[in-house]
Amino acid sequence: MPPASLIVLILSGLILIRKRKRLGKALILTGLLFLYLLSLDTVSDMLLKPLERTAEPLKTTKITADAVVVPGGGSVDLEWIGARPVPNAETYTRLIKGIELSRKLRIPLVLTGGNGEPFATRVKDADAMAEAAYSLGIPQHQVIVENLSRNTLENSYAVRKLIRGDRIILATSAYYMKRASAMFSKRGFTVVPAPTYYLSQTRKRNLSSLIPKAVNLSNSAIALAEWFSLAWWGIRGEV
Repeated sequence: MPPASLIVLILSGLILIRKRKRLGKALILTGLLFLYLLSLDTVSDMLLKPLERTAEPLKTTKITADAVVVPGGGSVDLEWIGARPVPNAETYTRLIKGIELSRKLRIPLVLTGGNGEPFATRVKDADAMAEAAYSLGIPQHQVIVENLSRNTLENSYAVRKLIRGDRIILATSAYYMKRASAMFSKRGFTVVPAPTYYLSQTRKRNLSSLIPKAVNLSNSAIALAEWFSLAWWGIRGEV
C-alpha cells in the first residue's frame, strides 16, 4: 500500500535512469504523481465514499436483534509505560456505538478479535475492548468476548458459534461495512448495519484542496486496501 509501493516505484526509476532513461523518468514521475494525488482530500474522498455509502447511519427506532457485534480494529500496547492496552481510536469508535446499542436494546454485546499482528504486539483486540467497555459501565454479564479470531472471516465463524439467534447488529467502520456484512451474512446471519468511524466528509473545494496532506494519504491507503480486500475475498467467494 502507499506510500511504500510508491517509494519502491520511485527508487526503481532512480536505479534504472542511467541505463534506461525514459523508463526511469516515467517510473519516477508516475510515483511522484500518485504520491501527490493520493495525498489530496478530493482523491481520498472519491476512493472512500463508495465504500462508506454501503449502509446508511442506523436509526434505532423499532430495531430488534439478538446481539450487537463489534469487530476489533486494532489496539495500542502501553506496556512500555506500565499501563494496560487500550483500543485504538477506530476500535474505540466502534465500541462506543456497540455499547450504545447494547444498552438501548438490552441485548448482548459481542466483542470479537484476537491478535491480527502477532509480530508487532501480543495484545488481543477483544480483551482491550472488554476492559474499556467495563470501565464505561457496561456489566460483564452482558458482554461476550471472543479473542482468538485474527481477521474478518474468522470473526464471522467464531461469532456464529457464540450466538444462537440469527439477527445481529454489526457496529463497525463505515468503509469496512460492505465486506464485514457480506462475511457475516455468509454465516447465516441477518445483518443490521450500524456504520461508524466515517473518514470522508462534505468539504468546501478551494485552493487548499490542492495541498497534499499525510492524513489524506493514509485515508487513500485504507480505501485502496479495502478495495483490494473486496476483490480478493470476492474471488474466494466470501463476499
